[in-house]
Amino acid sequence: MRLRIPVLAAAALAAVAALVPAAPAQAPARATAHAAVASGDLGAVGRAAVRDEGHDSAAGAAARPGLEIASGRASARASRPGGDASARAAATAGGVSLFDGLVTAERVSRSATAQDGGVSYDGAVTGLVVAGRDRGDPVSEHSWRAGGARVTVNRGGEGLRVRLMRPVAGFATGTLVVVGDVDAEAVDGADPDATPTPAPTAPPEPAPPATPAPTPSKPAKPAKPKITPEQRLARGRFVFPVYGNVRCADDFGAARQIGAHEGNDCFAAFGSPVLAVADGTLNRVGTLPISGNRLWLETERGDSFFYAHLAAFAPEAVSGRKVEAGALLGFLGNTGDAEPTPPHLHFEIHPGDKDAIDPHAILSAWEARGAIPSGGWLARYGSDTEARPGALVEVRDFIAGE
Repeated sequence: MRLRIPVLAAAALAAVAALVPAAPAQAPARATAHAAVASGDLGAVGRAAVRDEGHDSAAGAAARPGLEIASGRASARASRPGGDASARAAATAGGVSLFDGLVTAERVSRSATAQDGGVSYDGAVTGLVVAGRDRGDPVSEHSWRAGGARVTVNRGGEGLRVRLMRPVAGFATGTLVVVGDVDAEAVDGADPDATPTPAPTAPPEPAPPATPAPTPSKPAKPAKPKITPEQRLARGRFVFPVYGNVRCADDFGAARQIGAHEGNDCFAAFGSPVLAVADGTLNRVGTLPISGNRLWLETERGDSFFYAHLAAFAPEAVSGRKVEAGALLGFLGNTGDAEPTPPHLHFEIHPGDKDAIDPHAILSAWEARGAIPSGGWLARYGSDTEARPGALVEVRDFIAGE
């Protein structure tokens, strides 16, 4: 009898192990880092980005209207060995002058370090001058309103942030520039390279006297191919951005005065209605010397769409307003540096609010479907396109001056 006790105990333990469910799988660790020497409405300078593993860096300088940077560098690094995630982003800029000298700084530096699910920031601004007044070398967060701008330093992942509160040096109200723009995230999790441990199982039962023929196993299902942002956007329920007879040039990446062309130019009759391509929120509605009357539309998923060279805005085109797909945003024109060209809409697509992608195949897919959702502009006003931008000039001036 004494010899049977360990046997029974072992059997009981095996039965309990078989009844206990395996612990749920832990999500893999993740780490991301993004850095830019400068970002905002006047363009990006020196961008670096990395996800999960690796290192990226970029050098950058700028000499364009409103944004001058003598030298700069951005770097991003991320890793997750054994499931322990960490990320770091850093950016520096020297010889900074914004909006024709309204804000200047000898040097701006900012870094973000992420670990254990948290993030910390560090950096400083040296030789800061705001509207002709010396602000010294701030190392903590400060903010001022002077010269028609709100200036903030050392806040979160931004070294120097300047937003215009009124038109300054030819730049519209709301124009934003960030120097030393960094972000990092690191969340611990399962080791992405580890082999999962199988769950405990009960001891096999004795085989029956006669073993039946094995049932052929079903072949494993092939993995679904990963959908690219271009494929996702082309298949989605989007509206073509211009109503009427339109021709979109396949000119992404073409040389321009300020760099490579980041969108497509869609040519149509002057005053053609310009529509929201998706449900979303409008921001940065205003006027700039190069893009003319311009605005951004951002969806809840985080995709951003940029419209430029509008002849005028519709009353709905106000920063912060939520609009439905097909809503009237304005009228096609040639404002900004497009004045010598035929009327057209400059249109950009930024998946996840990141770098622009070639929109030509996506625009072609939207145009082929030709669907306008109910509740959009056509549903409200029909096909009457006799409205002209001249009636909305006062609305445009109000937006630019808010």
